[in-house]
Amino acid sequence: MKKKVEVNVTGIHNRQGEPEEKINTVSEGVYEVTSDGTGIIEYKEVQEADGHRFVFHNKAIISPDKKMLEVQRGGSMSTGLVFSEGKDHETEYNTPYGKMFMNVITKSLAFEEGDVGEIKAVAEYAIKMGDEIVSDSVITIETKKRK
Repeated sequence: MKKKVEVNVTGIHNRQGEPEEKINTVSEGVYEVTSDGTGIIEYKEVQEADGHRFVFHNKAIISPDKKMLEVQRGGSMSTGLVFSEGKDHETEYNTPYGKMFMNVITKSLAFEEGDVGEIKAVAEYAIKMGDEIVSDSVITIETKKRK
């Protein structure tokens, strides 16, 4: 059964020599747990940058055993990030200027469940391009019942 939810996504990124970057978005979405126990959160994200407006169609997929989180981001800049503790996952980041290849190294992954339709997922990870770690990051995706 699909539940209408508020989706709060916070990303914190630390890059060497730069100040910490924190991005927080809140949007309306839908949370569903399928018959096999897979959790699916779907939501739109709107960002403004350099006079441009970007709309992303996002989906977060939580494995039934809570050992994997996959975040799919669709739009003019798209990617698929897979978080699974202690594992590396290769991915490509598609931009209007071309593709970038990177590895996602998951340091930790945790879930907290609340009332029906409420879940919080937190992944700590590093982004590696070539032989270099370019970012240490944390993503938090949290759903709450819509008011």
